[in-house]
Parts: sequence; structure tokens; C-alpha cells
Amino acid sequence: MRKRLVLLGGSGFIGQSLIRYLEERDKRGEYYIIIYDLIAPKFFSGDDYCQGRIEERDKLGKLLTKDSIVIHLAHTTIPAESEDTPAREFEENVLPAVRLIELLRTHPIKGLVYFSSGGTIYGEPKKHLPISEKAVCRPNSFYALAKLSIENLINLAGELAWLNYLIIRPSNPYGPYQELLNRHGAVGRIFQCLISGKEFTVYGKGDTVRDYIYIDDLISGVFCLLEKAGWNQVFNLGAGKGTSLNQLIKLCEALTGRKLKERRQKIRATDIKYNVLDNGRLKKLGWRLSYSLEQGLEKTWTYFQKRR
Repeated sequence: MRKRLVLLGGSGFIGQSLIRYLEERDKRGEYYIIIYDLIAPKFFSGDDYCQGRIEERDKLGKLLTKDSIVIHLAHTTIPAESEDTPAREFEENVLPAVRLIELLRTHPIKGLVYFSSGGTIYGEPKKHLPISEKAVCRPNSFYALAKLSIENLINLAGELAWLNYLIIRPSNPYGPYQELLNRHGAVGRIFQCLISGKEFTVYGKGDTVRDYIYIDDLISGVFCLLEKAGWNQVFNLGAGKGTSLNQLIKLCEALTGRKLKERRQKIRATDIKYNVLDNGRLKKLGWRLSYSLEQGLEKTWTYFQKRR
């Protein structure tokens, strides 16, 4: 029997990458995939598509069965633009999550997988060491606060026995199609600028450190959790290695043989200086990276060259 996945926001980068990942490994037949999104999928369609919003409870409820796994990928904002829009974060992201949890109380499912944000909810760490799931969360943007608020809502619903859940805190994924489906992502933007000759904006001195993970490694981590983790847990999902923006630019320049034009601007209030995730708990389940940063960048650059 095929496993039923309902992807809320499945037309975005991670949802489309999940379907691509399964297709490339001849595993699509193991899953029945429904995409529920306002925007129709552009590249990988799944088995069914339903246009709608999370708060459209009647429409979404018809898609849910007791054996469904719902993967919540939808979020309408990015950290940089949420600084002045706390009301928008609540109205477009937190409140729909409340409606979803209410719906799942009356429409039981196998489990809810929520994609939070390991790259933002921890805030600025006191020490530059990989951050574990036990670290205190100090959101420095309304985007991060909204993500953490939704986590807390889901956790409470789990404690009340309304639902089973997994909360995933990803670092900074990159790879094919990101630049077409996301409004942010340094790797895709750097490659775009190297191709077009346009300027790439560097905020601050370029010494901000991030945990870049190739998208296929992130997706393999998701399936590892679904198969081995058990419910009602929180997991980081990152490479566990830090790379500064300056280092990333040099790697991309060396790979492409091109020089990036840079425009320097003042660092933004929402820019965290250091974020690297401890992935030890996930590794204990048997998950390992398949791609180094250099290998992931090479695969992403190959994709860009084929697109031209």
C-alpha cells in the first residue's frame, strides 16, 4: 500500500525537491503525494494537486485520512521582510497553523511534520559551537518568533494527544530549482549573479557563518526521520559545518572560474552572525551526508549550466 503524503506548500523548493528526490531514485511508487498550495506546482506534480489555503478547513479536510502524513512547508514571509510586519506573520502564518491544529483534532491523521527554522529560531548563540536542539531559542525576527510559536502550538497539541508530530529545524538548504521557487538563498543568488554579471549584495563584512546543506541530503534526512525517529520529537537537520559568506563566494568563484561583483551594505538587524546546527541526534538514526559543500555546489552549478 502506498504511503500518503499531503504537502502543505508543496509547490515550493522543499516540496518540489522531495518529489524530484523520489523520482530520481525510483521510489515514487511507494508514496501517494498530494500537493495542497495556492500555487500550482511548476516542475514536479505529485499524484494530485488541490488549490487552497490552510485555513480552508472543509477543502483540506477532504484530503485527510487516518493514514495521512501531513508535511507543513508553507510560510508566506522571509526573515528580512518580517522586521516591520508582525501582524502579517500572525495573520498569514500563526493563525492558519492554529486552524490546522483544530482541524487535525477532528480529522485524525498518522502524523504532522512541521518545517520550522533551525537557521533563525535559536538566535545569536553565546558560543560559536554547533547548536543542539536543547539550546535556548532567542528569536531575533518576527519570522523566527512565528516559527517558534507554531512549534509551541504543535507541541501542546501533542501533549493534549490531539496529534503525533515531528518538528524539523533545517539549516540553510540549497540546490536545483531554489532560485526559481524561493525568494532567498545565497547559493542560487551567487550563481545567478556570476552568470548575469549583476552585483551580489553582501550585508556586513561577509563573515556571517551558515550551515549549508545540499537539498538531497536534507530530503534524505526527512525520510530517515519518517522511517526511524518515532513521533513527538524535535530534530535539527543541517550539515553541522559552518561556512562564512566570504568562503562560500570563493568556492563558487573557484568552481565557475568567474569573479563575482559585490555590493556591500550594512548588516541587517535580522542577520544572525553565526548559525551551525548540531546534527548528532539525527546521525544516531543512521543518517549521513552524501555531499560535501564542494560536491553540492558542483551539482548545483551543473544544474545552472543545463538551464541556460
